[in-house]
Amino acid sequence: MENKRARRLPWAVVLLIVVFSCLVAFGAAQVWNRFHRQSIYDYKLVEIGANDGLQVVDDGFVFYDGSTISMVDTDASVRWNYYFGADAGFRATRYGVAAWADTTLTLIDSQTGTTTYSGTMDAEVLSARIGEKYTAVLLGPEHNSTIVLMEKGGRKINSITLPRQTVIDYGFLSNGSLLWEMSLDTTGTVPSTTVNTYRPGKEIVGSIHDKEQLVYATVFQSSYFCCVGETHLKIYDYTGNEDRSKRRLVYGWYMATVDENTPDDPMMAFVPNDQYGGRSDIQDVRMIRANLDRQLRMPYGCQSLIARNDRVYGFSTQGYVMIAVQGQSKVNAYQLPMLFDQVYGVTLDNVAVLGSGNTIYMLNLS
Repeated sequence: MENKRARRLPWAVVLLIVVFSCLVAFGAAQVWNRFHRQSIYDYKLVEIGANDGLQVVDDGFVFYDGSTISMVDTDASVRWNYYFGADAGFRATRYGVAAWADTTLTLIDSQTGTTTYSGTMDAEVLSARIGEKYTAVLLGPEHNSTIVLMEKGGRKINSITLPRQTVIDYGFLSNGSLLWEMSLDTTGTVPSTTVNTYRPGKEIVGSIHDKEQLVYATVFQSSYFCCVGETHLKIYDYTGNEDRSKRRLVYGWYMATVDENTPDDPMMAFVPNDQYGGRSDIQDVRMIRANLDRQLRMPYGCQSLIARNDRVYGFSTQGYVMIAVQGQSKVNAYQLPMLFDQVYGVTLDNVAVLGSGNTIYMLNLS
């Protein structure tokens, strides 16, 4: 009998060791998952009274509640509030916030919330944008409009009239020393797009007119224009001369997002035409950045894409974020602890700004 007990004892010890090992492994897995989730799921919540517009900037977001424009940092603290009144439009950049209503224009310092200019323009303000050195103001009407260039203090430098044109977009390049504007001409039999470059206070520098396709976006790569059209990406210098050796075929693809905050070498994300515009979820993505041209497939269908730095973020309203990184073949997917119906953007330090009604989530994706 004693010999039989002796033979059974090792099996009991082995069983205890196995159980103990499983418990240790399970505990370790829980600890790893906890810290792994913290790095992905760490977020802050901001409740805003009303949301009549929200724009993401490098270090947070700016929103308008119907009367007041506010700046919120990535730590969810309010940096400043500025009472403007009803029926305002605004545009926030890293250099400041331009706000307007009818003919009134106000320029606000992004760091302090103080007014750098407030005055009345000669016509209705359609939009405005603050650059590194100048501010551009688009005045109505929408067709045959005018762009007014101003210094930071509000002194007008010159006005650019655009007869028979509808301005699609405009901004600054070359460290803010040049103005560009893209306009659409619908007076002919076929609509055409023109991109003009101006030196503030002086004459036009260059003009790009693509007769082969309709250009719908302009991206800047170092000292060159990248004009995005229905068929090709075309690269031009400031004077409007194309480098045909850099022409790239994008027929069947539509640029869904571009990192506008990286002026020298921005990431662009294209999707198939039949996946753009809400007709179906986005799963196929083409990342283009300088010499990079790579196609990948998202693990889950996306409703929104955001290009930022060397990454493309895909967001699913089912509660997933997917991260595609330049140079990596695998797309990582993470389930999120909240539901959202709006993706506003990603800050410079990789904080996603998501929304559900008047609840704003600031999700750390680092």
